[in-house]
Amino acid sequence: MAENILKIIDAFYAAKRVHHYYWMHTDGDEHEQQQVSVDNIQWIIATLCDVQIERLELDFESRFHRAFVERYDDGTRNVIYVMKSEQGNWKRISTVKELCHILIDTPGDFQPDPCQTIEGIKDDGIIPFHEHSMNEVDSEALAEMIAMELVYPLEFRRYDREAMSDGATLSELSDKRKVPEKYIALGTSKAHYDACMEVWKRLPPVEPPNLNEYILN
Repeated sequence: MAENILKIIDAFYAAKRVHHYYWMHTDGDEHEQQQVSVDNIQWIIATLCDVQIERLELDFESRFHRAFVERYDDGTRNVIYVMKSEQGNWKRISTVKELCHILIDTPGDFQPDPCQTIEGIKDDGIIPFHEHSMNEVDSEALAEMIAMELVYPLEFRRYDREAMSDGATLSELSDKRKVPEKYIALGTSKAHYDACMEVWKRLPPVEPPNLNEYILN
């Protein structure tokens, strides 16, 4: 259990680093923006991890995948494949989830055979971060958790909780943030919001490298 808690905290700290650079080194600090830039997140993760990341769309439908990442050359080159049929908001969160795999996965989290991961997720008797869950299943749950922290950050959720108390709907907020309603509902729920707030408050400050020498393409 302690190992899983440390893994979650480490992942949130990685998200904090990305979040920091997002506002410090990209055009994300334009306050009129009401959604997060996936391109900026990709650039930051590629820079921090010192890897190449390419995104491609696949023109077919999958029952089990919205997106997936293939790793080459010992992980220094990564290709994220996104299903072309995916709707825009789901395409954004799915892409960021795969970016989070590049950011937070350890060698033991990666399963080259996706069928094993899918079977683990389908097994109703196994839940993430349980003593009998596979590393790959934990990795999927953690990547999804951190993807939401990046594409629907806590400060957005704080404003949206207030907006919902004034009558804003999930559909309206989903259109505004370009995030699926599922994550709007989860991210603004009291239990999830309070738990994330407690983790963020306990994270150490970011000790940033100098990214000013890089140019955002």
